[in-house]
Amino acid sequence: MATALPAALHLHDVLRRQVEEHLGPLGVLADEWQRFLEAVDAEYRRADEVRALLAGTAGGAERELLERYYRLQSDVAEMDRAAEALRESDRQFRELAETVAAATMVYQGTRFRYVNAAAEELTGYTRQELLEMSFWDVVHPEHRDTVRERGLARQRGEPVPARYEIRIQRKDGSERWIDFTAGVVRYGHETAALGTAFDITDYKHAEAALQRQALVFDNLYDAVLITDTASRLVGWNRAAERVFGWTRDEALGHGVELWLGEARAEELARQVFDAIDRTGRWQGEIRFARKDGTEGVAETVVVPLLDENGRRVGALGVNRDVSDRARAEEELRRSEERYRLMVAGSEQVFFYVHDPQHRFEYLSPSVRDVLGHAPEDLVGRPYDVLLTDDARAAAEVHSGTDAALDEPGALSNYTAEVRHADGRVLTLELAETALVSGGRVTGVQGFARDITPRRAAERALRESEERYRRMFHESRDAIYITTTDGRFVEMNQAFVELFGWSREELLARDTSVLYATAVDRQRFRDEITRAGFVRDYEMRLLRRDGAPIDVLLSASERRGPDGGLLGYQGIFHDITERKRAAEQLAYGALHDALTGLPNRALFVDRLAHAAERVRRGDHFLSAVLFLDLDRFKVVNDSLGHGLGDRMLLECARRLEDALRPGDTLARFGGDEFTVLLEGISGPLEATHLAERLAAAVAEPFQLERHEVFATASIGIALATTGHEDAEELLRNADAALSRAKMLGKNRLEVFDRAMHAEAMARLRLETDLRRALERGELRLVYQPIVALDTGRIDGFEALLRWRHPERGEVGPGTFIPVAEETGLILPLGRWVVEECCRQLQRWTEAGYTTLAMSLNLSARQFAEPDLAGYLAGALRTCGMPASRLRMEITESVLLEQAEPAVGTLTRLRDMGVVLCMDDFGTGYSSLGYLHRFPLDVVKIDRSFVSRMDRDARSAQMVHAIVNLARNLRVKVVAEGVETREQLASLRGMGCDHAQGFLFAEPLSEEKAARMLSSDPRW
Repeated sequence: MATALPAALHLHDVLRRQVEEHLGPLGVLADEWQRFLEAVDAEYRRADEVRALLAGTAGGAERELLERYYRLQSDVAEMDRAAEALRESDRQFRELAETVAAATMVYQGTRFRYVNAAAEELTGYTRQELLEMSFWDVVHPEHRDTVRERGLARQRGEPVPARYEIRIQRKDGSERWIDFTAGVVRYGHETAALGTAFDITDYKHAEAALQRQALVFDNLYDAVLITDTASRLVGWNRAAERVFGWTRDEALGHGVELWLGEARAEELARQVFDAIDRTGRWQGEIRFARKDGTEGVAETVVVPLLDENGRRVGALGVNRDVSDRARAEEELRRSEERYRLMVAGSEQVFFYVHDPQHRFEYLSPSVRDVLGHAPEDLVGRPYDVLLTDDARAAAEVHSGTDAALDEPGALSNYTAEVRHADGRVLTLELAETALVSGGRVTGVQGFARDITPRRAAERALRESEERYRRMFHESRDAIYITTTDGRFVEMNQAFVELFGWSREELLARDTSVLYATAVDRQRFRDEITRAGFVRDYEMRLLRRDGAPIDVLLSASERRGPDGGLLGYQGIFHDITERKRAAEQLAYGALHDALTGLPNRALFVDRLAHAAERVRRGDHFLSAVLFLDLDRFKVVNDSLGHGLGDRMLLECARRLEDALRPGDTLARFGGDEFTVLLEGISGPLEATHLAERLAAAVAEPFQLERHEVFATASIGIALATTGHEDAEELLRNADAALSRAKMLGKNRLEVFDRAMHAEAMARLRLETDLRRALERGELRLVYQPIVALDTGRIDGFEALLRWRHPERGEVGPGTFIPVAEETGLILPLGRWVVEECCRQLQRWTEAGYTTLAMSLNLSARQFAEPDLAGYLAGALRTCGMPASRLRMEITESVLLEQAEPAVGTLTRLRDMGVVLCMDDFGTGYSSLGYLHRFPLDVVKIDRSFVSRMDRDARSAQMVHAIVNLARNLRVKVVAEGVETREQLASLRGMGCDHAQGFLFAEPLSEEKAARMLSSDPRW
């Protein structure tokens, strides 16, 4: 008994710990248990009971206490089992909720009590955030009333749908559509709501996109072609008929060889499919022939059409006719009509019964129409004989049948792929239910409907929708869809790029952002409201940056199935560049590209109107000024065309500033300007204005680091009677300009009738000169050149002469300037070179193998790029060495073409041609040229030689030139030697050669031959 007290006390402590462990702290226990434990405590505090326990005399109380303890322990164990079962149930519920894809949530009132991971992903909130939130915090405000009304109706016991679609708001502010199902559950000891939600946002968007894409098809501008795997056309829209010329019936079943031909079609097909295999698309330009034989050019984009397994089932081609950039007015035919026709009348049904082992017991006669089998041929046989070899498809059929057998009374719906008697594969839609007899399942009965056409139509519809989507996004035209109030619903990338707004910005706005004024927008709305559509409606809109763009718009109303107006849809075709090009073309046709001044066409038009006003007496007089910059070519050649153009621009500005308001300044090309003066009082006012223009040109031009001075020659023609036409006035002013330049430039001349006569004579001379070469009227004469060390003839200078059939001998001073000005000098010069080479050949054959031939090169000849080439060709033809040819070039030619002259002279010298500077001493800086240019000979001008015997300074000049040339190892030829005294002086100075009338005047070929045969010496 000595251990009784500790054991009882120990029992008491154990009891309290277990109670507190299972039922919580004593302070929160039920009253009954609280009183019981307090009584036990009281019992053990009594000392006498303690002593009784020690003495073993209170055994009854102890036993009662122990029995109460055992009962308590039993209750506690029962509570443990219940709690464990509850925890297990809760664990299973949570595991199930966490693994399902649906967002699952439990809420009491409006507070969440439980949410799974899918709910976190759907809403964007964490689990902890959701448990602290109200259910209404995630429901979209527009749907809160709907959800609240249904919840209240459910609480009132009213029938309400357990499933409905609503929108929610995510943590990031975005919206999602969900398929929401609500129910009532017990959570803990209270009633709670259980909700499951599936995200259907993508489905909603796809559904809306499909509806929009189908509407786009009606307004496509480009020709769209669809081919099958054999490259045969199976799709052909109206725009294709317009572009290529063939109707749909004519084109379908053919290939692109219709408009490309067999060879080009095969080559293009290889290129297209190679590109598609590499990059997924082909884009390029093709040239084609329309049905009517006309040619066209199309920009084409080809993309593959793929089925759901990614296999290529055809190709889609979008073709834009760019041969005339015409707007396509034909719309794409709705392919849905084709699919509807495919389905109409094709759905056939038969009835069947089979046993649990799948053996047919009955088939309706219509099975023959659907599958091609007689009913009696199939009865008794399993339905597997109809199935294809696809094991997966067969398993789905078995699963569908098992579903009907396993749930009598339930309807099993599924599809099956079966084979027709002729081998075709059909798709059947089956609806089956179990046959029950005597309480047991005896088989399956059902209906089978051939939905092969419907499936084909559905597949075609998907492909069509894919084509619409591709065409919508691939189109180069800007496509849009709006609501009735103009808010944007959809637009393609071309629309975004055209107007410069992002897609998100446009979706938040309406079409008013595109219009410059509200009036423009209302005008368009009135037009489309009146007719229901617009075609090629030209308008000017604004980009986001405010830049204007010109477009052609084709748009139509967008109506729903009930005919109600939903909004508008349209296509913008950007014609900004086309209009700008047209404007620039119109401007460029009438204005000079460099200066922006009126050109010849516009000037002549204004001049004609001015002449008409003079004729009517509206103005006193009019005048035309023709202005030409003197020696402008030197600026171009020395400073380059860039600075030359800057000088012309500055000159144009100065001339405009010097004129009166209303006068017309035009640039005719090069350095020529014309001025139209109207309302002048007479010639004096015209000359004063011309002098003002000349003074403006005379001011120095600052071209970068160069200060350039210029002068102008001006011709003036007056319109006094109004009977002069525009071309006549221009011709008269040009004639006066020619006179001014002929008289020394930097001056002005007023046209008179004598100038006209002179101009006509010059024109006749030019015409006769063009024919002179053909008629053999031109010939060469030869003046001997004597070597002063031997006194014998060393060579000849060839000189050109013209014997006119009516005018007789025409001097070179008369026709050579005309030939230079008109360009005839080039063919004349080539004839002279070839004739000189032939003459050298004849002299060589006569035994004169060392004679040289000198001939003059004009500025135009010297500037020819192929001068060295044709000289070499002429020498090669005659078999003459280049050293026997001496090319004489004047100082003025070298001055005007200083930079390119060095290269040309070097090439000629490298050939072996002897180079001679003619008229030395009369130019600008001749002494410097002797050092700069690769010259072999200088010819002292006759003006110095002819005065040697009477002018000491001329003799000194000749002597200085001879000494300078000797020091530079350059030969000297003295021209114009007429006396023996001059010859003697030249010999004394050491001059190399002489030429002049002292030896002979220019001789014909025959006379030159006689002179050579006499072998004269001086």
